[in-house]
Amino acid sequence: MKLLLKMGKQSDIFQSAYANFSRRCLRPNPEILSAKSDYIEIRDMFVHGGMVEDFCNRTVKLSDELKLNGNGRLSDLLINELSKLCVNFNMHAKAEELLHIALENSRKKNDGLHELARLTDLEYLYKNLNYRKDLFNILKQKKECCKRVIADYEQNVKNYDSILKKPTPKEGVQTQLAFTYSDLAHMLERRKPQDAVNLYTKSKNIYEGLGKERETAYLTERIRRLQERYNKLALNTVKG
Repeated sequence: MKLLLKMGKQSDIFQSAYANFSRRCLRPNPEILSAKSDYIEIRDMFVHGGMVEDFCNRTVKLSDELKLNGNGRLSDLLINELSKLCVNFNMHAKAEELLHIALENSRKKNDGLHELARLTDLEYLYKNLNYRKDLFNILKQKKECCKRVIADYEQNVKNYDSILKKPTPKEGVQTQLAFTYSDLAHMLERRKPQDAVNLYTKSKNIYEGLGKERETAYLTERIRRLQERYNKLALNTVKG
């Protein structure tokens, strides 16, 4: 009985703490930096109490309520932060769901830099889970996102909605595009070697433009070997 009472009191403490957090968030025009600080405090409380899933469920509901009340910025912030928490605790299904929501939120705001960040989160998630089909699809989306951001970088900086973090420099986005071309090429090496060569070449050209000699040299050699293998396969096919 004493144990049940203790558990009941603990539950009341968490319930009360989260209710206070919700009220502060739902006030008219809450200060976004203060709200993030409050989020971190209540998140850590639930994490240390072993109630991560409960915290996620409560915060998704709170985010939905904020969206309905017209506070899309704080709603989006909670989803972004929550997706990171789920990734860290290997809650893969929930992380994937929230990352896709966050991705769509960024696209609606034409925030290409945050869209790129969420695509990168999904990329790492699918790599860790070895979901090759999903990974290939996300890499194609990431490639197109990088190209759009680079083409209109200044406008994307203006649309970048962040409290403290500075936007990724243009060179950083170019490097991510080079990485993405290489990752796509690697996935196509056996099935479509010539397509892989073309993608590696695009990656190499970016590195050349950025003055990255080591990466350029590495890709030049990789392209040479892959092209050599492709030519041998083509020759054997003709002979056959």
